[in-house]
Amino acid sequence: MRANVAHCVPLTPDRFTELMRTEDEEIRELVSGNPHLSADMVARLLDVDDPNVRVAIAQSRHVDVDTRNRLYTLVEAEREAGSAKACIALNWSFTEPSWLREEPLDERLTYLNCRQPVFRRVLATCRDLPEEAWRRLDNDPDIEVRRTAARRPDTPPEVLERLVRAHGDECHIRPPLVEHPDFPRDTLRTFAAEPDPRVRYVALRDTELPVTVLHQLAAAPEPFLRRGVARHPQATDALLHQLLSDPTPDVADAAAANPVLRRTRMYGILSEGDV
Repeated sequence: MRANVAHCVPLTPDRFTELMRTEDEEIRELVSGNPHLSADMVARLLDVDDPNVRVAIAQSRHVDVDTRNRLYTLVEAEREAGSAKACIALNWSFTEPSWLREEPLDERLTYLNCRQPVFRRVLATCRDLPEEAWRRLDNDPDIEVRRTAARRPDTPPEVLERLVRAHGDECHIRPPLVEHPDFPRDTLRTFAAEPDPRVRYVALRDTELPVTVLHQLAAAPEPFLRRGVARHPQATDALLHQLLSDPTPDVADAAAANPVLRRTRMYGILSEGDV
């Protein structure tokens, strides 16, 4: 309950003071990420020597550009000195400047030049940006900014293809970019010839992938590629039989679960397992 209050509820000055007296670092970090903090509360947190607090406060609407850059520079220096906590604060923080989405368009566009990628990522979630802004976000040096921008409804097909061909697709974020309505799906099988195995994996999203290509991917040293082949609807019975003997259990399991596998082979698997 106290943690929820610290992180989510608008705080009175007295409640803020009470929470900041705690020796519990987690509570202080939660307070720093509270989106309802006043400018005075943010000012009182500026000197807290904690990378998570510094990053959260740097993302506040109440700090100016110089203060934001100073706070990030301090945390970056800690990271360079080997601080794991600073590394997590910079790379794995769940906080973001969500307030930016509510700002007038002219104000939001000034963040195209922001040094910190998290601000540009939030900007890329907006849907009312002019074409020049999208052009810059599509070519942003930060890959996550480019991926976020690519999720807008009218992303050009060539932008989607270029991004996925260069970096693959993120399987843990739904929907994947290859399911974007404007993704050129006729190019999917050409991804099988790319040198990066993460990009070759994208070719498996083509449900009509030729068997010759599946055999090539099944010979890959990466188990995740062979597992993808084992799940593919165009995998032949012979190819699945080959993958049943794969040294990686997940690959063999995927082959055994493919409905293309002939019933006689399935029954044989069950018999061998005494099931």
